[in-house]
Amino acid sequence: MIQLIISEVNPQLNVEEFCHCASISETLLHELVEHSIAVPVAGVHAHEWLFNITTVSIVKKATRIHRDLAIDWAGIALALNLLDDIEKLKVENEHLKKQLSRFCGE
Repeated sequence: MIQLIISEVNPQLNVEEFCHCASISETLLHELVEHSIAVPVAGVHAHEWLFNITTVSIVKKATRIHRDLAIDWAGIALALNLLDDIEKLKVENEHLKKQLSRFCGE
């Protein structure tokens, strides 16, 4: 069993640690990187890649969508981008509502 020690200051995982945490193979990780579902934050070559720990949840979501809905990886990448855009718009909308309420006194 791999024992993980993750720095609170710089929570990054190498390929082996990432695959273990996300419960995926290295082959699948390469495919996910190819489709920009998992994006390394450091490293040029695959054996040098480092990933933010937050990417684990993205990959787990992507693998669930792939398994449950049988969508290909390109479709999943598109869906994840759209979901991210929606989340950003929600945050922006809430921010604008707060600004507007200051002027309208609501």
